Amino acid sequence: MLKQQPFIPVVLGANIGTYSIVRSFHEAYNVKSISLSKQTAGPIDKSSIIVPMTEKSMGEEDVLLAKLKKIGSMYPDQPKILIGSNDWHIESIVDFHGKLGDDWVIPYVDNQTLQKIIHKTSFYDICEKVGVPYPKYTYLNDDASPGDDVNFSFPVVIKPTDRALYESTDFEGKKKVFICENREELEDVTARLKKAGLHKSVILQEYVPGDDSAMRILTLYVGQDGETKLASYGQVLLEDHTPGGRGNPLAIRTFSNDEVVEHAKKIVEHTGFTGIANFDIKYDQRDGKYKFFELNPRLGRSNYYMTVGGHNPVEYYVEEHLQKREITPVKAENEKLYTVVPKKLLLKYIADSELKKTIKRMFKENKAINPMFNFSVEKSPKRRFYVYASTMNFYKKFKQHPPFEKE
Repeated sequence: MLKQQPFIPVVLGANIGTYSIVRSFHEAYNVKSISLSKQTAGPIDKSSIIVPMTEKSMGEEDVLLAKLKKIGSMYPDQPKILIGSNDWHIESIVDFHGKLGDDWVIPYVDNQTLQKIIHKTSFYDICEKVGVPYPKYTYLNDDASPGDDVNFSFPVVIKPTDRALYESTDFEGKKKVFICENREELEDVTARLKKAGLHKSVILQEYVPGDDSAMRILTLYVGQDGETKLASYGQVLLEDHTPGGRGNPLAIRTFSNDEVVEHAKKIVEHTGFTGIANFDIKYDQRDGKYKFFELNPRLGRSNYYMTVGGHNPVEYYVEEHLQKREITPVKAENEKLYTVVPKKLLLKYIADSELKKTIKRMFKENKAINPMFNFSVEKSPKRRFYVYASTMNFYKKFKQHPPFEKE
């Protein structure tokens, strides 16, 4: 089947973001994708649109490169487009420019440009230069203590500046992001970070108040000519609150916001960034500004919100890199709902009454879509069982790890 396709997407990863990318390719071009991961996890298992491949040591760049070359030799006469769904994937992929054959498309910037934007501190320096709002932050010193210039109060957020390094290091009580309510919690976390040798790879950031619905997501596709071809914006309604998934959007309402888009354009134009730029943003009710937290140089875990909103992001990769077409800029404006959690659970955690009415209306108008509910294509009974079971498991997750009451 793959050998009859006009091109082959090769997607690194095995999470829901990986499946969403594969589904988007299938919907746009009726092609199957190869997934490459350390193991075949539930979100991609028994999918009829994925040819799964595994490599336990793919975290080592030379092993990953060899595996990709092997895939290339299996399909030598077809273009292959390489997509990553995690941060460390992208850091590896950008080093493969020129190391894979001409039949491979690597739609990511060079390593120098990448490093400018993926580390929190350099990203905030860029925000400062171009006049984009961002949260206050400071570093830990050699003793893993806050510097003397801390000018914000508890709670404080501790997050990695080098996410690829952070993801590859394990330590006791590890979380994706730490929120410390007091000095005692801060000292406990920083001690663990120092023991793991990570205290120089994190920052302390002010906590911007607001529940999950204060979060925003924006994804741009920036063409090779530097022009923004797509701006897809959304309001996060509910996030994951488990230690390993803290902050991952679980439900997003799509619409548009010109102010946020213009801020994002300043950042990509200043850096010369091209390709997919995925921004994490939070509305700060204290000053009415949208604070930019980070830029992810890839399609995010919840990337299917873009397809739900009517603008399939993989089409931009294919049109520009494979079909060599000129892309007309568009702004996504449709109001749709991306969700991977049950309706009842989502509505339970939406505090704003008007927003809750809006979401109820969207469900009633059939504007809500779950990327995993693809049963017209996916016929496997075992896969169907997994999808339903993993969706209902969110009730257990939120019982164990509910959103913070103070939010």
